[in-house]
Parts: sequence; structure tokens; C-alpha cells
Amino acid sequence: MSMDESRLPVPLARVALRVIPETVLNRLTYLLIRRMQKIHPGLFQNLARLDAATVCIEPSDLPYRFVLKFGQGPTSLRTAARAGCSCDAAVKGKLESLLNLLEGRIDSDMMFFSREIIITGDTAVVVALRNTLDREEIRLLDDISAMCGPVSNPARKVIVRVNKFMEHIKTSMKNAHERRHSRDANEAAAKLECARLQEEIKALKFRLAKFEVRGKRMDASAL
Repeated sequence: MSMDESRLPVPLARVALRVIPETVLNRLTYLLIRRMQKIHPGLFQNLARLDAATVCIEPSDLPYRFVLKFGQGPTSLRTAARAGCSCDAAVKGKLESLLNLLEGRIDSDMMFFSREIIITGDTAVVVALRNTLDREEIRLLDDISAMCGPVSNPARKVIVRVNKFMEHIKTSMKNAHERRHSRDANEAAAKLECARLQEEIKALKFRLAKFEVRGKRMDASAL
């Protein structure tokens, strides 16, 4: 399996998270947490040992945030509106950066220093959470497809294929936009060149008219 096929497809995930109703999404996140508790029991045991805390996870390219509660009790994850969320700390970044952080695909310190991920509030809470997650290998695509039970492998293949199709459509649209932009730029350049040539023609006509007048004067004086 290639690295791309082991990763949760970000374009597909972004579209799904935008169109799924919030009530349905909260139900799905609840089921996902339950499934992950079975697949990663050590992770949730370690989370339960932490001090109780609430972290707001804010994907900058989605219209809402996720509220993660952990420590000294069950772990929960739910959606919340952008405003009015009380939390101990907040982690903000693009969805892809947040998923990479969760799955440990990119060095988290580098992401923080490059400002791909922005932390506000109690940084100690986020550090404790990050250290706990780093001790566990998480592959969200595996965990989500496992929710499909006996059809998990076909479901995984469908997810990957749909994402490839979306990437193909995205690439085609980008190429079409670039071709249209290039065509518009060429048309604009052609118009400027025509305007310049017209000005040169006007100037030549004016000079020619002056020569004709001068020639007539010379002919008249010769008489």
C-alpha cells in the first residue's frame, strides 16, 4: 500500500465535513471515538490519566470547530460554533495540517514554528495532549474504514477512488483556469500591441501630412 493510500483523503474529508449536517457529524464523531477506543485502548488510558482539559480544534478551512474533552474521565469529541466555545487551549490550522499533526506525519515542533499550527491558551495542555498522541500510531483512514465492519476493505477502496476522482477534477479545473488566464493575458497583450501600432500609424500620418504641406510650399515658392 502506498503512503497516499494509507492517508485520510483531505479533499474528500473537507467536502464531507462541509456537507454533512452537524447532528449527523456529531453522531459519526461519537462512533469514531468508540471505535478508536477499541483499536487504541492504550491511547485512551493515557488520555484518562491527564488532568481534565478542553481543547478547541479549529480547522481554518471549515465553518466550525471541534471540542475535545479528555482527562480524568471519558474522552469526547463534538462540533461547536466558531463563537462561544469555552476551552483551556485552542489549536488552529488548515485541516490537512491538523490531520498530519494527529497522525504524526510531520514534526509538530516544525509546524508550530512555521505557524502552520497556532496555539492559544494553556500551552501545557496542548503539549501533554501532543506527547500522548505521539506515543500511538494513528491512521484515521484505517479507523474510519473499520467502522464499516465486514465491508471495511471495499469502503476503503471506494474512499480512495472517490478522492482520486476529486483530485483529477480539481487538477482539470486548475489547468482550465490556467489556460483561460494565459489566453486572457495573450488577448490583453495583443490589444496593447494593436493600440501601440495605431498610435505609431497616427504619428506617421501626422509626419506625412507635414511633409506634404512642406512640399506644396516648396512647389509654390519655385513658381
